[in-house]
Amino acid sequence: MTKIPKSIFVTGTDTGVGKTVVTAAIAWNLKQSGVDVAVMKPIQTGTMISGLTDIEFVQKVLGTDSLPDDSCPYMFPDPLAPLVASMLVGQKINIDKIKGSYNRLSAENDTVIVEGAGGLLVPILEDYFMSDLALDLDLPVLIVVRPNLGTLNHTLLTLESAEKRGLDVAGIVISNYPWDPGLPEQTNPELILGMTGVNILGVFPNDNAISVEKGEIGNIRDNASLYLSEELGGTFVLEDFLSSLE
Repeated sequence: MTKIPKSIFVTGTDTGVGKTVVTAAIAWNLKQSGVDVAVMKPIQTGTMISGLTDIEFVQKVLGTDSLPDDSCPYMFPDPLAPLVASMLVGQKINIDKIKGSYNRLSAENDTVIVEGAGGLLVPILEDYFMSDLALDLDLPVLIVVRPNLGTLNHTLLTLESAEKRGLDVAGIVISNYPWDPGLPEQTNPELILGMTGVNILGVFPNDNAISVEKGEIGNIRDNASLYLSEELGGTFVLEDFLSSLE
């Protein structure tokens, strides 16, 4: 098997792009492979909204009874960027606290998957962004992107930002890929690969039976193996997928 990274930072081209589902799917694959895996959401906002948080959804997919406190050091009620959500409750985020949580999880597990909030330039402090956190944790980033029209621009902008900030990009996962793709969805995977040179490590299908908020996991466990690559614990082969689009 291709070596699985010690840890990885999952980011996206936008909020709501599918980071939590992809994070849970990777974690499930690794767990099934016998890897001791921990998932960390350093900052969770929007806890006032009814339903499961991102980390609770991952917990349900993994079938675990409890999560260590280090899995989510900060939780804020309003569904806003961490900087704003923390300001509204008068609490400044302490980066050293996040680092401490990560270090403890890393020491106790083979792999830690860290899920960021939104994209790389989401602010945590006024002069500190998600990209800075990935750098401080010394983690390669996995970028989750949309399949549809507009994703080329969003993907290229995210990669440009990652390169400018000195981040190592482990790969890309295309999320919510439709079962009946239109022309943009058919052409975007090969264009993304050709224009960026970054490995596409999965094309995760849309599943209307999945709802993070409602805690509905749909077919995520089966799809995790089928649509994520060997590097992420699955069996997906990009060349076969691209051939199927011809």
